[in-house]
Amino acid sequence: MSADRDSAERVTIYDVAKHAQVAPSTVSRAFSRPGRVSAATHAKVMASAKALGYRSAPPPAQERTQRNNRLGIEVPDLTNPYFAELISGMQEAVKGLDHMLLLLDSAEDEERERHNLLSAVDVVDGIVLSGSRLSDATLNHLTKRIPVVVMNRRVAGLDSVTPDYEHGMGQAMAHLAETGTRTVTYVAGPVNSWSDGERWRTARAAAKNYGIQINRQGPYAPTTTGGEQAFEDLEGVLPHAVICYNDLIALGFMVSAMRSGVKVPSELSVIGHDDIPLARFVGGGLTSLATPKRAQGRAAVERLIRRIENPSAHRTPVEGSLPVRLVTRGSTGHRRTY
Repeated sequence: MSADRDSAERVTIYDVAKHAQVAPSTVSRAFSRPGRVSAATHAKVMASAKALGYRSAPPPAQERTQRNNRLGIEVPDLTNPYFAELISGMQEAVKGLDHMLLLLDSAEDEERERHNLLSAVDVVDGIVLSGSRLSDATLNHLTKRIPVVVMNRRVAGLDSVTPDYEHGMGQAMAHLAETGTRTVTYVAGPVNSWSDGERWRTARAAAKNYGIQINRQGPYAPTTTGGEQAFEDLEGVLPHAVICYNDLIALGFMVSAMRSGVKVPSELSVIGHDDIPLARFVGGGLTSLATPKRAQGRAAVERLIRRIENPSAHRTPVEGSLPVRLVTRGSTGHRRTY
């Protein structure tokens, strides 16, 4: 394939919209519903599409032939503020477009997630998996039927958008080392969570770099109740610090510790993941590893729309990684020396 041919295949409605100086939604309507745009606008869009080499070609036989203008968004727990921010970013990505988001809340139930996805396949044009607990094989089978983008996980053969856990955990361990921390417990999340495995893997590597002893405790439900249970299990043998799978576990753990008379951070430092809004308001504030949640949501939906609009643009999956930064608050600090 020539470079010109490859370049043409990568052209999307966003490129056409920029060239024609119209909104992406106008380009979408010009191709799918030409009667909804003026003749002059339609001609301008078609001219730009031709100039850029954009083609709204019929899909291959195995692909669907009719658009539903709906995108399925799989969410493991809609009550978790982290996912609410992701969805806000997704809504920003479809603003002005014809696409509507269909939320599929699995409530951390694998069978419910499987049922939701299978039910949605015939009524949506593509699916974003924001925290799937299903196997790689199941997801690869799904992507044969419909375009799929995965968040917070990498699956061979699928497009993905993930946080840079390694860089984030390195910042966390450097911060703890500076405060005199020598022992850390990683409080784990759900059993089938890819991001939990990555956080534990990167925590071990970072702890080794700073000479910190680290252990794993869990799994626990990714909720404040899970954090309370984790504290109960560790109360008699508390480490210098805990790094929790997410902020909800961390907040449950921290509040339980303070209720039991443990001084945070002079006796125990607590770090969470996700930097949800509530993290700023409990105690002196929860130190957390923050990801650009809205940007991640936008990136995932934009990638999915490009895959739907031009499935042959990338023969291989596209893997994107977003920065993670440590936000320090009152839950971490120098340990009291006796």
